[in-house]
Order: sequence, then structure tokens, then C-alpha cells
Amino acid sequence: MFGSLKKKLQEAVEKVSKSIKDEPKPQEMPAYVEEPRVRTDTEKPKEGLPEPELAADEMHEQQKMEKPKETAEAIETPIKHTARAASETKTEPEESRAAVQSLDKIIEETKPDFESQIQKKIEELEDLREKVAEEKLPAEIAESRVETEQIVREEKRSLLGKITEKKLTEGEIEKILREISIALLENDVAVEVAERISDDVKRELAGAVVKRGRVEDTINDALRHAMLGVMKQEEIDIDERIRNKDGPFTIMMVGFNGTGKTTTLAKLAHRLKEYNPILAAADTFRAASIEQLEEHGKRLGLRVVKHTYGADSAAVIFDAKKHAAAAGSRLVLADTAGRSHSNVNLMDELKKVARVNNPDLKILVLDSVTGNDIYDQCNLFNEAVGVDAIILTKADVYEKGGAALSAAYTLKKPILFIGTGQEYDDLKEFKPDEIVKNLLG
Repeated sequence: MFGSLKKKLQEAVEKVSKSIKDEPKPQEMPAYVEEPRVRTDTEKPKEGLPEPELAADEMHEQQKMEKPKETAEAIETPIKHTARAASETKTEPEESRAAVQSLDKIIEETKPDFESQIQKKIEELEDLREKVAEEKLPAEIAESRVETEQIVREEKRSLLGKITEKKLTEGEIEKILREISIALLENDVAVEVAERISDDVKRELAGAVVKRGRVEDTINDALRHAMLGVMKQEEIDIDERIRNKDGPFTIMMVGFNGTGKTTTLAKLAHRLKEYNPILAAADTFRAASIEQLEEHGKRLGLRVVKHTYGADSAAVIFDAKKHAAAAGSRLVLADTAGRSHSNVNLMDELKKVARVNNPDLKILVLDSVTGNDIYDQCNLFNEAVGVDAIILTKADVYEKGGAALSAAYTLKKPILFIGTGQEYDDLKEFKPDEIVKNLLG
């Protein structure tokens, strides 16, 4: 079971995830390159003169030449004054000589003090610099510094995210939903159920940011959650219900013609054999139905309560319940005739049987191979008697698997078991988590 659905879903997810992964990644911003400066007309070289190739070197040389020139001009003035003063004092050489000697003496006397003062100031500045370095930053500056570092980290993270992550666009999500819907519909999932799954997937993927290379995993996760939402219903613990019931616990099997109700009843009796079940042959309409149930009872070593063909089905189940109470049995399993929506009399009879005997659990037996018709069958029997749970038969020959999704969602009731063969042990407990894991990996 589910082989075809598994294959189609895998193909759909791989197809859309590959198309998304193949899209080009956002290009990194190119490093800033200063555009070459455009020369204006006024800056064009004169005709006939070669274009200077080493303009920067020449400008540097020119600056070097201009600086000495300025220095020379600055020095030239005092030199001129000095020369003028010297010329004026040529007539008085002795006085000039005495003045120069006096000036030299003053310089020699004051030089040590001046150098010591300079050294002292240097030491003070060094101490001040070390003291400032050791002091803590003011709170405002420290807070501003933290904010700046945080902004830088966020910018780096944002840039890294743009390279390693991707936000699914609306167009990409629609493409995913289209492929998933096709896969579901091709495998007997009812339209209403396929729409519900698609809506759930869309809701989870909307605005989702996924890591590149994990697009397929993200889609599978969303699909897994959606399918579990459809299949997971309130669980029923049959064993606990049987043990907690005062008197025999009655289970009535209902369903369409040919779904395998009688065989499924025998498998369930084998599974619950510890409660010494009584089998009620309430299918008094189909030929050989009573003999078939008697054969199962003989093989399992269980008692079968029967009436003649054409007898009241409600009376058969009533007698079986009385016999179970007298024999100390904890369980009654009642078989009923298969019927369709077109057979009004049989549907009315089923309503009467349920009303008279008030079974504790009404199980709808569905043929997996039925496909999309399961949706109508579920509604028909639920309206007639109120279905409590579901058993899917012939799962071993049904690859599509959509019936399980449709049945569980339509009735909002749990699927208890799936039939996987003709042996009594071929009744497997239905576990949605395992089913979805098998489908999506």
C-alpha cells in the first residue's frame, strides 16, 4: 500500500526543489572601484605637447620644489635684515663683537635649564598618556561602541544569510502546491482532502526562509505535517474499552458489498481472542454468509450465534449478546450484510439494528481499491448509523494509498487497522506516523 503515492510525492517534491535550487544565487556586491576622472576641456593639454604620463611624480617633484622656495623666502627676509644690520654696524666692529660674545654667554647659561624643562614636559605628557589609557571609557562611549559592534555583526549575519538562505516566493510555493496536488489526485485522494493538504502546506511555507540545499527537506516537513493533520484522529483503545465495560462489549461491522467484512471480523476475533468473543452471523441476506462465518469460528475455536437466512438481523445480535453474558464472554463481534446507497430497504434495516442493539463500537470496513468512491461511502454510512472507526482492507494489493487519507479526513474518525493479506495475522495496526514516514522518508 502507498507505493504509488510515495513515488509520485517523491517525484513532485524532487522536481520543485530542483527547480528552486537551480535558480542563480544572489551575486555578491562588487568591490568599489573609483571611476577614472574625466578630464575637462580646460584641462586638456595644449596641442603639440605630449600627454604627461607621470603626472603624479611630477606633481610630487613640483611640491618638493615649491616647499624649499617657500622656506627660502621665509629665511631670506631675516638674512636681508641681518645683512643690512651688519652693513650698518661695519663702522662699529668692536661693539658688534662685544654684543655677539655677550649673546653667546647668555645662551650657554640658559641652555641647560631650557633642555631640562623640555624633558620634564615630555615626561609629564607620557604620564598623562598612560593614565588616560588606563582609565575606563565613559558609559556613553562604551554603549555606543557596543551598539556599533552589534550592528556590524548583524550586517555580517545578514550578508551571510543572503548567500546561504533563500526565502520562498509566492510563485515557487504555487509551483510546489500544483505538483503536490497532482500527485495526490492521481493516487485516489479526494479533491477536498487534496485541497486541505495543499492549504496546510501553503500556510507553513508562506514566507519561509530555507537554507540552500535543504529546500526538499523543508517541503517534505510541511507535507508531513499536513498529512498527519489529515490522518491523525482521536485514538481508540479497544482493549481498554472492553475491560471497562460492564457486560459484553459489542462491535458491529458495516460496509458496502464485497469489502471483506466477514474476513475482517474473523481477523479481529483472532486478535481479541483473549476476551473469548462470540460471533454473531447477522448477515442473513447474502448466500453462504452464515457458513463462511461458521467456518472461521471452527478454525478459531469460537462460538457462532446464527438464525436462518432472511431472519431479523437485529434479533441475531440481541441473542448473541445474551449468550455472551451467560457464557461470561467479554466481547460480541457482529457481522452485517453489505449494502449500498441504492438499496433503501437494507439501509433502513441497518439503522434498525443499530437502534435496537446500541453497539459500543461501529466499525466501517472499506475496500482500499475503491479509490475516490470511499468519500461517498463514508458519508453514506456515517449518516445512517454514525461510524466510530475505520478498517481498510486489501491494502496489500493497493498501491495508491489515497483512500486512507480520504477516509480519515471525511469521517474525522481513526483508522484502526489495515488488512494486508488473507491470514488471520494479516491485520496491521494503522499508525499515521509510520505511514507518513514511509511515504516521505
